[in-house]
Amino acid sequence: MSRRSYGILTMGLCLLTIGTIAAYAATSKTAQGTWKLNVAKSSYEQMQAPKYEKLVVMNDQPDAIKWLLTGASADGKTYVSTYDGPVDGQARPYGKSAVGNTISYSRSQSGLEWVVKDKSGAVIEKGVGHVSADGNTLTLKGTEGADGKAAFVSVFDRVQ
Repeated sequence: MSRRSYGILTMGLCLLTIGTIAAYAATSKTAQGTWKLNVAKSSYEQMQAPKYEKLVVMNDQPDAIKWLLTGASADGKTYVSTYDGPVDGQARPYGKSAVGNTISYSRSQSGLEWVVKDKSGAVIEKGVGHVSADGNTLTLKGTEGADGKAAFVSVFDRVQ
């Protein structure tokens, strides 16, 4: 093989590699964006469904997540919850939790997993979230309560 042929082959392989990386980046599923709860597609078994929720994910990296959730409960009371920190399995305070709750995040093949504990260390919620293949639906599945028997599925539609 001549030097010129080798150079063309090498350049072609480099371009193919760059194209593959760019295609992966363009299609990789990220939760970054603004999401609105679709109550009709969601289920809350033994819990009352919220009237409204909007989730804004400002950062969704393999090792960090930053989000802001605003909503209104079934009785119309509004709430705000936030998290800005690492995804490393370590429990950390989040939002404005006056009761001392902590949250830990980790990534698995199922998606972004979380565990919420009260200040005594008892698990009060756990779940997993993942983005659909088309990137337009975010589904959060989990359990709530000390006994973990109150299951929920929150389905969010991408707004932007």
